[in-house]
Amino acid sequence: MDSTPATTAGVLPFRFHGNATEYFRIWIVNVMLTVLTLGIYSAWAKVRNKRYFYNNTELDGSGFDYHADPQAILKGRLIAVAVFTAYSVTSSAVPAAQPAFLLAFLFALPWVVIRTMAFNTRNSSFRNIRFNFRAGYRDAARVYILFVLLIPLTLGLAYPYFEYRHRDFMIRNSEFGTSEFDFDARAGQFFSIYARAFGLLVLAVLAAGIVLPGLVTTAHAAASAAGGKVPTPPSPANILPALLMLGMYMMAGIYLRTATSNLVLNHAAANGHRFISTLQTRSMLWIYLTNLAAIVASLGLLIPWAKIRLMRYRMDNLKLQPQGGLDNFIAGEQTRVMAAGEELAGIFDIDLGL
Repeated sequence: MDSTPATTAGVLPFRFHGNATEYFRIWIVNVMLTVLTLGIYSAWAKVRNKRYFYNNTELDGSGFDYHADPQAILKGRLIAVAVFTAYSVTSSAVPAAQPAFLLAFLFALPWVVIRTMAFNTRNSSFRNIRFNFRAGYRDAARVYILFVLLIPLTLGLAYPYFEYRHRDFMIRNSEFGTSEFDFDARAGQFFSIYARAFGLLVLAVLAAGIVLPGLVTTAHAAASAAGGKVPTPPSPANILPALLMLGMYMMAGIYLRTATSNLVLNHAAANGHRFISTLQTRSMLWIYLTNLAAIVASLGLLIPWAKIRLMRYRMDNLKLQPQGGLDNFIAGEQTRVMAAGEELAGIFDIDLGL
């Protein structure tokens, strides 16, 4: 079901060295300071969280790094809050203005995506080489205006195609140093994944429709034989079908995320260097379910453990298949980046808090 390349020879594994106890100390301080500062510290918390996960993610003996300025993130969030406040107040006072705001947001969406991607990539690095994102408003508008509008017009049937165009836009406009990323997945592969996920939802509805009448009939027969009344809610006849549908719905959602992640990573490349992702739906389902149970049972205190556990599984199932030596590629990128240093100098944009 999950898209995986046939060969795994000569690969470099990703490793994650994060520790739940160590991360808990960062997380609990972030939560407390964010509450005490009425959310202002959340910008610094975001940078601390990202740096921890980046620094503890290793490829070929080297970790990644995150360089964002928390003040830039805070500025972006204040802008987002101001815009949302203006929208809420104006929509309440002048309801007729709401369509104009929604239209303005639609046309602003491509710009928001470009700025957010530029901020996140340009503040990420590996072996002192920055990532980058280059895209113009016109190209972004095709994806985030034209194809977004197609979704309601096709009653949602165009969503897999939008997802394909969205992923293609994100990857093809990303760079590592001066090397551009490539993406060779096809739209049909996204439709296939969404069709399977939809099939799981249909099975959930059908299974619940079959199980519910069967349990009700059994309950009636047992009650009649005992001379009593049919059980009233909550009874197995009412609870089990709901649990069945919930479980199938979760499985469909997790399959969708897992299969899409595998598809995207397995068809992305940079200068011939390809990724290999081998996430499994069953393993992801087990991790999500047990993480959820642990978080609920601990009243949220095991959130750091759950995040570390999920990240470790993801990295354990991600590899890089280099085209030639990775050291030679890195050295070549360092030389080209130094030559293009002036062009790549303005790296600090505004993070809009997305």
